[in-house]
Amino acid sequence: MDLTSCTWMVRELGEAVSCTVLIDDDSLLVGGWDGTIKHWTEAGDLIWEAKTPNRISSMVTKDGSIYATSGLHIVCLQASTGAIQWNVALEGSADAVMATSTCVLAASSVYDIEHNDFIESAIWSISFDGDVLATHRMDERPWTLQPYNQGAIAGLGRPLNGYLILDANGDILEQNKDWESPTICATRGENPVFGLADGSVRSMDGALVGSMQSAISSVLKHPDGYLLADDQGNIEFVHNDVKWNASGNDVVASSLGFDIDEKGSCWVARWNGSQGEIIVHSIRDGQQLASLNGHRIHDMAFNGQRIAVGCENGQVFVWEKELFQRRMQQPSQQPKDPSRSAMFEKLRALRK
Repeated sequence: MDLTSCTWMVRELGEAVSCTVLIDDDSLLVGGWDGTIKHWTEAGDLIWEAKTPNRISSMVTKDGSIYATSGLHIVCLQASTGAIQWNVALEGSADAVMATSTCVLAASSVYDIEHNDFIESAIWSISFDGDVLATHRMDERPWTLQPYNQGAIAGLGRPLNGYLILDANGDILEQNKDWESPTICATRGENPVFGLADGSVRSMDGALVGSMQSAISSVLKHPDGYLLADDQGNIEFVHNDVKWNASGNDVVASSLGFDIDEKGSCWVARWNGSQGEIIVHSIRDGQQLASLNGHRIHDMAFNGQRIAVGCENGQVFVWEKELFQRRMQQPSQQPKDPSRSAMFEKLRALRK
């Protein structure tokens, strides 16, 4: 199926998209490479637009506020209006941000072009009013930073590797440094597993969950197993052993998706250097269900009801569960029918 036939809406950020967030009420937050943030309602109406200092790589909402990484800064915006409440400059690029019940946690890193490596990183605790409470400086870059229990967990690069567990105030509770390879990515939620640069996927106690031939670029947890991707364009769905796999161009983004025929789906974005592609696979057997060719994809977001995809050309595509399922159940039609394509173009325009 051609994904354009079931697009819920298409929106324009006005610059390359770098971050997408679908909120529980189905409203949409999108950040760009030049620092623009836009917020749309679930119906697609623009609520507000804000301008921040630089590229948005991470955003999180908490108690009426939005916390975003913006170049070297952490920025707090009022969720209802987009007004900037405060701005804190970190030492190096602001890579990730999250919020606990008591503070904002952020990760930063300094990249040395001469050494071609990250030379210093830090995890910052910042009050909801914008005051820096504590800074944990380290040689290892936190490649992941996400909620865990009441605090956070961070996957670390060289030289220690492993991960850190932090409490709600950002204080370090535990450090695992027994792994020989840097931690690159991790699943969210309870009992996370970690993707490593040596191609292994490990649980918190170090047990091997899966492995691929090269560095793991993403790992997603599904009730029936794990979706793995490596930096050579390979994907695998594993549960005890490999259930199915697929290969192709570089995987630049991936997400779990809607249930189809009582089984889940996964959305994989690929890039061949000149053209982007989204492929929707069945979690059950890897069957390709739908696809879309176009610009490079930079980010995906999924909240159970909708999936949003942000593109290099500034477009944001949104698919909605019920519409997607209805289109899947309809008899297939010729995807290159000019009148049909024109009709869908008019429908998408009406949603803008």
